[in-house]
Amino acid sequence: MGYTNYWHQHNDFTDTEWSQIKQEYEYIKEACETIIVDQSENKDEIIFNGMAIKGLDHETFVLNKNTKTKKDYKEQDLSFNFCKTAMKPYDLAVWHLLCFVQRICPDFSISRDR
Repeated sequence: MGYTNYWHQHNDFTDTEWSQIKQEYEYIKEACETIIVDQSENKDEIIFNGMAIKGLDHETFVLNKNTKTKKDYKEQDLSFNFCKTAMKPYDLAVWHLLCFVQRICPDFSISRDR
């Protein structure tokens, strides 16, 4: 097991929402430059993890502008996402971004282990 953040993304983000999310992520990258490593490869995704060199990485956080469209198995909830951070320092960046997204997108729901 491990400490995990969960979110449900039911809809694609609009261009306006995604622009706001990306701006907030730029702030997070600057504020957390010593605890996260950006791994994003294109403009429609945000991907980061903790600092591997210091052993502070865990599961990679991935947020996409567009929702999943293909199921891996019949009963899969395509809106469901998660990232295990094991409460390592980069969890702060993950939770901050998820809280920001929930604030601007009311149908985006978040939770985490307690």
